[in-house]
Amino acid sequence: MDKFIGLKLDGRYQITELIGVGGMSDVYKGIDIMENRTVAVKILKSEFAENEEFVRYFRNESRAIAVLSHPNIVKIFDVGYEHDLQYIVMEYINGITLKECIEQKGMLQWRECVHYTIQILRALQLAHDRGIIHRDIKPQNVMLLADGTIKVMDFGIACFSRQNAGTNTERTMGSVHYVSPEQARGERTDERGDIYSVGVMMYEMLTGRKPFDGDTPVAVALKHMNEEPVRPSEYNSNIYKGLEEIVLRAMEKDPTKRYQSASGMIRDIEAFKNDQSVTFGYFDEPVKKPEQQAGLLDGIKTTVSKKRAAKPKVKKEKPKPEPAEEPEEYPEEDYDDDDEEEKERPRHNFILPILAAMTVTAIIVSTLFMANVILGAFQTTASSSNDYTMPNLIGLNYYEARSLYSEIQLVASEEYSSEYESGIIMEQEKAEGRIVKVGDAIKVTVSKGTRTVTIPDVVNYHYSSAYAALTGESLTVQRVEIESDDISSGYVVKTDPVAYSTVEEGTTVKVYVSIGPSTEDTTVPSLVGKTASEAQSLLEDNYLVPKTQYVESSEEAGTVIDQSVEAGETVTRNTTVTIYVSDGTVTEEEEVDLGDGITDEDDTSTTTVINGGTTNSTDNTELDGNTVILNIDIPSKATNTYYVTVYNSENGEALTSTITMNGSEYAGGTLSIMLTGEGSMTVYVMAKSPRTGLQMTFAEYEIDFTTGTYYRSNYWSSAFTIIDS
Repeated sequence: MDKFIGLKLDGRYQITELIGVGGMSDVYKGIDIMENRTVAVKILKSEFAENEEFVRYFRNESRAIAVLSHPNIVKIFDVGYEHDLQYIVMEYINGITLKECIEQKGMLQWRECVHYTIQILRALQLAHDRGIIHRDIKPQNVMLLADGTIKVMDFGIACFSRQNAGTNTERTMGSVHYVSPEQARGERTDERGDIYSVGVMMYEMLTGRKPFDGDTPVAVALKHMNEEPVRPSEYNSNIYKGLEEIVLRAMEKDPTKRYQSASGMIRDIEAFKNDQSVTFGYFDEPVKKPEQQAGLLDGIKTTVSKKRAAKPKVKKEKPKPEPAEEPEEYPEEDYDDDDEEEKERPRHNFILPILAAMTVTAIIVSTLFMANVILGAFQTTASSSNDYTMPNLIGLNYYEARSLYSEIQLVASEEYSSEYESGIIMEQEKAEGRIVKVGDAIKVTVSKGTRTVTIPDVVNYHYSSAYAALTGESLTVQRVEIESDDISSGYVVKTDPVAYSTVEEGTTVKVYVSIGPSTEDTTVPSLVGKTASEAQSLLEDNYLVPKTQYVESSEEAGTVIDQSVEAGETVTRNTTVTIYVSDGTVTEEEEVDLGDGITDEDDTSTTTVINGGTTNSTDNTELDGNTVILNIDIPSKATNTYYVTVYNSENGEALTSTITMNGSEYAGGTLSIMLTGEGSMTVYVMAKSPRTGLQMTFAEYEIDFTTGTYYRSNYWSSAFTIIDS
């Protein structure tokens, strides 16, 4: 049996079964006892727990998903470290992977492909806007729910775009069948790498096969880098041309030729959904294969050869010279001199004039061509039926412009803009009024709208860390110092706007930083006659520290009968005020026997309760009835302020209210808490740091209320160090 089955993490996540095994981690199904919901718990494998690189990848996933909140991204609920285990608690998805869906159906209908792809792209758009690149998009990392909802998961090798992503290891490379060419080469990747992977997924959904396959991962990676994919329509003739163009543009080898953002790809898919006959003009008709071109050339050569063979060569005879008078006979040596003179006579050279003529011709042609280009650039009057006067496209919606001016092909690139709304053309390559040819491809720049960011939660962060987190999201920070009784000096109390608000890039965020507790005075309220909980709340509301002491009294149990500082007195904030609460157990005439002949008059020890618990108790751990005083050991490492609560291990129910404990006061000692109950019970004690917000179980006890005894079953002294870090 798996050793983790039945384990309870953080006192609340009960592991029930193993549901997935991965290379780095295993995924378990579990129950969140406090929230009463099913969760998935991803636990880093023990063999990787001591490897810093693997731990970094594992924590990267939690860090990546933690800043994302989207219906198409798996949610993360908690991250923890306990019993030497690194774990992430996530949303439990009851469905199948997109890979399983493809394997079951073979090929998906185009409507299914488009429906799933748009959801994946929306999830990626949010991640890219947060500066996160997934880098392992594949059907195995996409969950499909019964209602058709898509959930993107497994950000294990995700990187933040502001970080250097230049490493190329087997783990950072992702799945080789879906990897982009630049990622396969080990180059720096950005959001366009994820878009390439989405294109490969669409290819597989529409054809039932991957675009590149091979015997080894290296062979597949080389094909991604060097080979063009077979067009999807060759495997599935029912694929519309517009949809094929979308797939192939997403899979361009050159990142600059791909869609530059997920939103740009979504726009084309939405246009195709509305009109299946739409085409985008991204690609020409497929060129012939090399072997076909070779055959065509051979045919041309053969034809030319035949034509040449059909035309016989005719040797032209030189014209016979006119008859002349018979020459006089000269001496032999005279004849030789004339022949030598003939040889030395310079011959006429035709090469230089030919070269000069060619040069002049080239200059004239080039001049005419440049003149034509220059005149064409400034031409504003159509000179033929194929000429088209360029309209003003700026300010028009991209798809509206394509519909209105179908005579030209618009090729869009995208940029963020605070001036133009998303989808509006803000620049055009050719100015209004210029003459272009019908069918020309005209480049336009389309607005992606104002870039928005989500404000991270930096409450309880040190200001330097909060500043780095906010400026890392391209936000401006304004520091405001305030007094705080709960947050340590130098740490963030709140932000304005609040965490998780969506704002424009560059927005100024006010960060309220604690300068420590206020030194102002406060007035002690009247507490006599009130219940213990009412008195405690009143004291806290007035910035005073409540300390509760139960005393024997005939007053109704739980009623305050006295207070250490008189009502109306002015004291400094954080002064401790003791309230004396009746236990309602005896009358004034009764004398209580505490054992060994000691009466209440002889006993000088007291039992003090803090927020429902006790401290400074007597050495007795057994009281009358079903009450036990639990003496909890506090390690010497606990030096800050903590919230301590005791829970029932069986159902996660809180047995005490939250106890505020000053660690420096109790470090190395014990914190005593009074508990009541029946029979046997297992309880766990949890400490939470108000500074970091982290909490962790640090002790477990087995209690027998029948005998009034207990023993400690588990103890983690390092818990306080962990939650303080």
